[in-house]
Amino acid sequence: MHRSDVLQLHSSQIENASEIAANALIADPVFSYLTPDDPELRFQALSWLTSQLMVYCIQYGHVYTTSDFQGVAAWLPPSGEFSTNLLQQLKMALQVQLYKLPVKVGWNRLARWLNMLSAIERVQQQDMGNSPYWDLGLMVVQPESQGQGIGTQLLRPILCRASDEGLPCSVVTATELAVRFYQKNGFEIARKQQLTTDAPPFWILKRNP
Repeated sequence: MHRSDVLQLHSSQIENASEIAANALIADPVFSYLTPDDPELRFQALSWLTSQLMVYCIQYGHVYTTSDFQGVAAWLPPSGEFSTNLLQQLKMALQVQLYKLPVKVGWNRLARWLNMLSAIERVQQQDMGNSPYWDLGLMVVQPESQGQGIGTQLLRPILCRASDEGLPCSVVTATELAVRFYQKNGFEIARKQQLTTDAPPFWILKRNP
């Protein structure tokens, strides 16, 4: 198993981290469905999307990488530190510059994005309820470094904290390989969802403390 120290990501590392994320997600079924077909445009869109997510998450201090910079895990904390009320959602939309989404992914992908985001929010709320929980917004490992235990190392700080706090964790993922990885780390499938017949499925997974 690969061993390195897990550290908090610094804001100066976000640009490089977003490139790692884009490389890791470029073949992801859901992101392939949501971003341009052209590989270069898809990479650019994914780099922007993941960098914006990390910029938002980093203000709460729960974005992690390894000392050799092999992956990234970005968490949103439970309500108290982070609130899902309407004002907070508006603040998040502005901070991550969602108004630029059509330009970044293409206007022909906008309806897909709106449907996907709405569906994920709805079913995640159904599965997790109104109780606080840790939300894993992004989890990626360099493609050439996958399968070496790096992902488990990146998850460990918050999984241990969540267990100590008696709080569940939630993650949304889009591949069966990722589902098996999360199951090995104590998550269980809450549901499998497919928006339309031409859309890829995604899974909601939950880890109880």
